[in-house]
Amino acid sequence: MLMVTVALRGPQSADLPADVLDILWFVASFERGVEHLHADSPEAGGIGHLTFFVKAPTREKAVALARGITRRALADSPALTGWHVVPGRP
Repeated sequence: MLMVTVALRGPQSADLPADVLDILWFVASFERGVEHLHADSPEAGGIGHLTFFVKAPTREKAVALARGITRRALADSPALTGWHVVPGRP
């Protein structure tokens, strides 16, 4: 099992939506390997963290899976409008 953290930044005064885990689980349901998810909400304007616990053969595949799920959730969920993956962050 590998742990992957994806950093997010949102609108200046926004918190991660309370249902962010539900959104991620829905997107992850189309993939294999995600065992557990955790969301750490930032202070307003700060960086939030999504932590994925993934069964994958390599770290690179685990990171690709977590980032792909996150990007699809951000693209497809109106509740996550304005949020984006922080480049260069884990």
